[in-house]
Order: sequence, then structure tokens, then C-alpha cells
Amino acid sequence: MHRADELGQLASSINALAVALEQTERRRLEVIGDVTHELRTPITTIEGYLEGLLDGVIEPSPRTWAMLHTEAGRLRRLVDDLQELSRAEARQIPLSPQPVAPQRLVQSALEPLEGQFAEKNLDLKVSLPEGLPPVMADPARAVQILTNLLVNALRYTPLPGKVELAVSREEDRVAFRVTDTGVGLTPEQLAHIFERFYRVDKSRSRALGGSGIGLTIARSLAQAMGGEIRAESAGLGQGSSFTVTLPQVHE
Repeated sequence: MHRADELGQLASSINALAVALEQTERRRLEVIGDVTHELRTPITTIEGYLEGLLDGVIEPSPRTWAMLHTEAGRLRRLVDDLQELSRAEARQIPLSPQPVAPQRLVQSALEPLEGQFAEKNLDLKVSLPEGLPPVMADPARAVQILTNLLVNALRYTPLPGKVELAVSREEDRVAFRVTDTGVGLTPEQLAHIFERFYRVDKSRSRALGGSGIGLTIARSLAQAMGGEIRAESAGLGQGSSFTVTLPQVHE
């Protein structure tokens, strides 16, 4: 009887391994398909314009060159993002953790975006209490994470809307929470939001220039610095919040 139990457990383990391998292969094929699709769109646009120029159907103009430059830049950003994602998930991005004040990170992330929030006329609130301990993080990479969360909130919060960046302590960590009154997320979307190339609204995200891997990179960077990132939402139209936590420096 004992032998039968062992064989049963072995069969169960083999079955679980087979399922895991099948899921891994499916995700690999999905990633290849997503990358192919992302590359095909700007390449098709560039080819179409170049063929039109060669055939004389399209007249050279500043607008035409600007379009080609935009699409070429889109390709470059996608390649850069893919390279960054590969390095981040393999933990190959060099990090320089050091004690850094949360106020410094918030200021560095907000300053380049204040004009965009003002231009969109979007209400931006910052809650930054005094006495917060420094965090142990790579300043540039921590700012990169916060910038990604703020840009997403800016993109997906229609008027009239509000975005808040609130910093607080969570046990032995410092939490940076970006909350918006935007489009919100369903439970299914929350379950996949940090996956590669996942978009809540694929057509809208492409129009806004997102590659679909910014949050994946942000999660990898947060984990590499000993932190984590999570998303919450009450549902569609109810806004959402993204929180990144970083370890605090103990005296």
C-alpha cells in the first residue's frame, strides 16, 4: 500500500511538471506572437510610406519625414524596452543601492511630469509626511518605477480626474502609492496587469505609445531592490492604485 502511495505521488508530480512545462511553452509562444505584432505595426507603416515615396505617390514633406521618424523611434523604444525587460528579469541590471530620502525620489519623479499634468489640467496631489526614514534603493531605478506609475495614471485618467502620490511607512518598508480616479481594472485584469505585453485596452494603449512591458520591468526592478509592487482597483470606472514598497534603512 505504501508503494502504491509513492507511485501515486510520483505520477501527480510528473503530471504537475507536465502542466507547468505546457504553460511555460504557451507563454513563450504568446510572447513571440506579441513581439512580432508589436514590431510589425511600425515596420508596416514605414514600408508603406517608403514605397509611396519611391513610387511618387507620396510627396516628400516635413509631415512625411516626421511620421517616419516617429515610427522609427517607436521601434527603437520597443527594442530598448525588450532589452531592459530581458536584463531585469535575469537580474542583470546593475544596481547601486544606497540610502536615499523618499522626498528626493518623489521630487525627481514629479518634476519632469508636472508640466504634463498641468497641460492636461489633471489634479495632482502629493502626500509626503515628515519623518519618513530613508530607503535602501538605486535612486535612478526607483525613480524609473515611480515615473512609470505616474505616467500610467496620467494616461488613463480622463477629466475631470485626480491623481495622488502618497508615501507612508509599512512595517519595515516605505510605500509609495499612486492612486487615480481613472478607468479602473477588473479582477481578471488585475491578475495579469504585470505580465509582459498585457494591456487593459490594447488599441488605446498603442495609440498612447505604451509598449505593454513597463509594469513588468517595474516589478522586476522593485523585487531586485528587495521591494515589491502591487495593484488594486474596485472595478471598471472606479480608478486604481499601484503601490511600490522599498526597504527602509534601519539606524
